Amino acid sequence: SVIGLIWCIPTFSFMKNIPYLNWATLFIINCLIFYFRLHRLMFVGMFIQTFLMVMVAEQFYYEGILFELSVMLFVIAWIFQFIGHKIEGKKPSFLQDLSFLLIGPLWVQKFLFKKIGINL
Repeated sequence: SVIGLIWCIPTFSFMKNIPYLNWATLFIINCLIFYFRLHRLMFVGMFIQTFLMVMVAEQFYYEGILFELSVMLFVIAWIFQFIGHKIEGKKPSFLQDLSFLLIGPLWVQKFLFKKIGINL
């Protein structure tokens, strides 16, 4: 949902002529650098996951529903995020350090790796 929201930010005119050059891809490149520096195997997983998200975002963008869908998913995801933290009894870590917003997807990636038999 965040990638979709960032994808919808208008770009400069010189960026419009270069496929996939938008604010979302610039954000993604920086995130992937962050993941690469943390853990190589997790980077590979996040690269594949991000590639799939970009393909989906592009499709919804051309269908004209990316912004609305991204807002809806963003709100629903954050509601569940705070419900989970309420149940867990801990406040979200990103309130102390914004880098934890990038760490969250790695927890999901680690869970997926474990499901397919990759132990880190």
